[in-house]
Amino acid sequence: MGSFVFIWNSIKSGEGLALWSFCFSYLSNSAAPWSIQLIEADQGSNENTVGFCNAVEKIRNAYPAFDLKTNTGKIWSITTRFPERILGGTKFRFSIWTDFSPHPVLLTQHAGCITHDLIVEILRCTNQYPAREECLLSVCGAAVTELSMAISRLIHAYSSSFDANFQLASIPRSPLCADISLNSQLSFTVCSAHNIPEAWVTSYKVFSFSCLLTYAGKTICQVKICKNTPVKRSFFFLADWNEKVNFPLRIKALPRETMLTIKLLGVNSASKNAEVLAWTCLFLPVSCRRLVHGTVLLSLAPCSTVPTAVITPGICSTDTPTSATLQIDFPEADLEFIKPEPEERRGDLVEPTQECLKHIARLSQRHSLLLSEQQRRILWFYRYSCNNQNCSLPLVLGSAPSWDRTTVSEMYALLRAWRFSHPLQALGLLTFSFPDQDIRRAAVQQIENVSNDELLEYLPQLVQVLKFEWSLESPLVKLLLSRSLQSIQVAHQLYWLLKNAQNEVHFRMWYKKLLAALQFCAGQTLNNEFSKEEKLIRILEDIAAKVKAATDPKRKEVLKEELSRLQQFFQEVKLCRLPLNPALVVQGIETDSCSYFTSNAFPLKISFINANAPSGNINVIFKIGDDLRQDMLVLQIIHLMDNIWLQEGLDMQMIIYRCLSTGKGQGLVQMVPDATTLAKIHRESGLIGPLKENTIKKWFHHHHPLQSSYQEAIRNFFYSCAGWCVVTFILGVCDRHSDNIMLTKAGHMFHIDFGRFLGHAQMFGSIRRDRAPFIFTSEMEYFITEGGKNPQRFQEFVELCCRAYNIVRKHSQLLLNLLEMMLHAGLPELKSIQDVKYVYDNLRPQDSDLQATSYFTRKIKESLECFPVKLNNLIHTLVQMSVGSSAKPPAPESVPQEWMVLDTERSLSRATILGFSRKPDPIYLIQVVQTCNVVTFVEKSFHQFSTLHSHLQKQFPSHALPEFPHSWHLPFTDLEHKRVKDLNLYLKQLLSGSRKVANLLTKSEIWLFLGPQSAGEKPGVQLVMSYENTCLTIMLKHMRNLHLPDGSAPSAHAEFYLLPDPGEVSRRKTRTAPKGSDPTYNELIVYDRVPELQGRVLKLVVKSKGTFVGAVNIQLSSVQLNEEKWYPLGNSVI
Repeated sequence: MGSFVFIWNSIKSGEGLALWSFCFSYLSNSAAPWSIQLIEADQGSNENTVGFCNAVEKIRNAYPAFDLKTNTGKIWSITTRFPERILGGTKFRFSIWTDFSPHPVLLTQHAGCITHDLIVEILRCTNQYPAREECLLSVCGAAVTELSMAISRLIHAYSSSFDANFQLASIPRSPLCADISLNSQLSFTVCSAHNIPEAWVTSYKVFSFSCLLTYAGKTICQVKICKNTPVKRSFFFLADWNEKVNFPLRIKALPRETMLTIKLLGVNSASKNAEVLAWTCLFLPVSCRRLVHGTVLLSLAPCSTVPTAVITPGICSTDTPTSATLQIDFPEADLEFIKPEPEERRGDLVEPTQECLKHIARLSQRHSLLLSEQQRRILWFYRYSCNNQNCSLPLVLGSAPSWDRTTVSEMYALLRAWRFSHPLQALGLLTFSFPDQDIRRAAVQQIENVSNDELLEYLPQLVQVLKFEWSLESPLVKLLLSRSLQSIQVAHQLYWLLKNAQNEVHFRMWYKKLLAALQFCAGQTLNNEFSKEEKLIRILEDIAAKVKAATDPKRKEVLKEELSRLQQFFQEVKLCRLPLNPALVVQGIETDSCSYFTSNAFPLKISFINANAPSGNINVIFKIGDDLRQDMLVLQIIHLMDNIWLQEGLDMQMIIYRCLSTGKGQGLVQMVPDATTLAKIHRESGLIGPLKENTIKKWFHHHHPLQSSYQEAIRNFFYSCAGWCVVTFILGVCDRHSDNIMLTKAGHMFHIDFGRFLGHAQMFGSIRRDRAPFIFTSEMEYFITEGGKNPQRFQEFVELCCRAYNIVRKHSQLLLNLLEMMLHAGLPELKSIQDVKYVYDNLRPQDSDLQATSYFTRKIKESLECFPVKLNNLIHTLVQMSVGSSAKPPAPESVPQEWMVLDTERSLSRATILGFSRKPDPIYLIQVVQTCNVVTFVEKSFHQFSTLHSHLQKQFPSHALPEFPHSWHLPFTDLEHKRVKDLNLYLKQLLSGSRKVANLLTKSEIWLFLGPQSAGEKPGVQLVMSYENTCLTIMLKHMRNLHLPDGSAPSAHAEFYLLPDPGEVSRRKTRTAPKGSDPTYNELIVYDRVPELQGRVLKLVVKSKGTFVGAVNIQLSSVQLNEEKWYPLGNSVI
């Protein structure tokens, strides 16, 4: 064993191998028994790597457009020279005993000397001079032959364990172990750990190891070895155990994709505790389903980087060995894993009852990782009753109790019989939960039916699950490489995703090989484009680092100086594609438009000159110091939700910018033109801009003087605001404030910066910074409803949000699968199944559409009533304002030109209070005369007059309004008569003031206040009713045009009665809505055990603090179920 250690430590880096080869071939021109012949291995010596190279070449050859003569792509080749200083600086001392002297002959030789020279020196010192060749053969012929065989076995073990550029011409064969079969227990020998770092030897007395078998992240069996061995030294430090390990499991019982993990432990000299120092792993089926056999060398990785769950072949690096290397000897046996055949085992299973089928349907709305053990058992018990109509295949297979041969054969039977409704349903079978190669192959066969454009939508997830593949020749790898040859977009995005994935420590070599394969397939022209893009990113990275490091006074100067490098770059390459999108070709930069942002990382703003001149410049942000992978994921899923809406015919006017991580802590972000942060809009409105209701409305008035464009801006804001409310709620986007919410002049709202999501909010002590479900503030509502003039717009907004929410919920499984596929991507806030559960809880796939509508309506109201959001925006506005500068004056009130035209049919001539009635709150009778001489009468309270004046002040802050009468009065005065006089003066000044003000008022608040109601604006209530399994469900959606007898808006609630009701137990009551004429509820009322609807009447009564508002009786037998309908409210109870 000592000579084995010496040879291993001498040749493991390559050059020592050539030394020994020269030594043995020098002795004779003919092939001697000890000669070793090496051949060059162009594609590497590792069997799996060679197979991958051949497979990639077949893929490329399938596309004749790519000529091998002009393709400069490389696959895989590593050559590392052995450091000469190790052999040159090491000496051995020899003691040689002979028959001619009782004293030994002492010699000192360099480690690099060859055996031939050593023997000659010994003969010279002992005065023996026979023929050199004869002496060598007689003295050490048998030893050299034995040593030669040991070296051959070592070279074979090295070249088959790692990627080398050589291998043996003739592989040594060892006799097979006759007593090893598939019925034998798994056993092997842990021989030794070589080249242990000196720091470990100093800190730890003795070393041991432990072994465990894992499958799909779960431990199958664990063996702890307590044999502590001190370190030996033979050139390098090694721990020599030579310990046989026996697992109490038969080989045939092991799942085919079983992984062996070995940990190296050391006993700390100070604490006397055993600590894990390093680890390594091995895929037991080495290739072609054959069980690993013979000597295996494994690199040991430091334990600080040990993955807790992801143990796959991709983590096993076959690169040149690390400093510490483990040797394991497996029995020489030619055994193959036998795949189970599909077989149904229905046994005594009975047909499920209707109740069981309903339970399966409820379980189908959950995710496999979120099922309890009992739910898994139930689902697996009824596995043969599941199909694509009532369940999903990943959910059924994920409920299997184990991965033993019997269970796997049943899984195969289910897989063979299953009919997928859509190829994307198979994505769930590519997660870490499903390591079985046949299941993954079936999933890829489904995904092959997806178009290239659709494949792009899911490429980030597919690149991530490549780490769960068990071979570089897997069907998924072949699919992605084939598609990259069909689509430049796929090839381009795949290139940058693989490039970025190389930053994952454990899978760096795995992804490097895949990237090399992509470049080999891509061809010279596309590789040249990749090279230009990489060079562009390196220049931007260097500029950003220098700008960030510069002091404030010199930062602009540094930027200007460094931008010349970009100009030189474009002089060399002429044209370059942007990594964000290969369709964007740029030919230079506009230096004057380039700048940097004053945030902590000082990101760059680069204005590229578009090669397509009419399209204008392309502005991007380059960031360093920020991990943009999370932003990429959030934007990808938001884009997917938008596509889902569009497929349903719903255009939410979403603006979703592009974002790309180009390396560790760096990346590009697309800039949206004509966009402004909400914080900047607030600052333009003064110090307390965030607290004003009309800030957004005024900003859009300023940019849209025409009514038509203004209404288009409202429409764009209406839809985009609803869309972002839904997506930010579902994904739990946090750290929301006015600096990361943006508005375009066209009305689109969108969010930026997604460093926190899935509910991981910043905390102030024990208080969450984000306390609203999402951002929807009163100023947004004010803009949507045009300052309250169109209150029904809010009802429409709620309906739109709920509709968009329900559409996305139908695709819950897809969204959850995409998140699960990213669980092991190393994202800071997507690490555990609890993060996936957060999205599941927000999607509520188990709820009906009515239940989800009611739920999301409550979230809208929570957001609307959350004052800390405004306070947070105010803080951001104050922080962003310069200390020495005052806020910009608010933009002047801009009146839409189309509003300047008088509508004679709706103009008011005069309004006069004729008298009042003494009630608890006096009501004034007003005579209203229109310009067309139509006379009407309305009743209003003093509070309503006061509310009118407040609205006018908010809507027209720059116009001079009449003075409103005081609400206070002196004692012993006739208050009401005085108010009649004061209010008449107020009305006269309103209607006979300047023409400009009068015209505005007749078109706005005062017309709504004094103008007559149309016949169609009667009080009403909107309901949706459903009836199933004796359960009557009523959703109260909205009410409209509610007024109290005095004309004021009520604080209304609804009371329901199911008649006949002899026991008087059917009363149900809703919550009370805030004061308003058009309240929204979306509240569910449920009556259980209603045997039939015939002869039943639903009575609905609307009240406001005990005051009757309206009522309606509905014959349930004539109701159209599951349809929205408005019912008129009468003025009495029948």
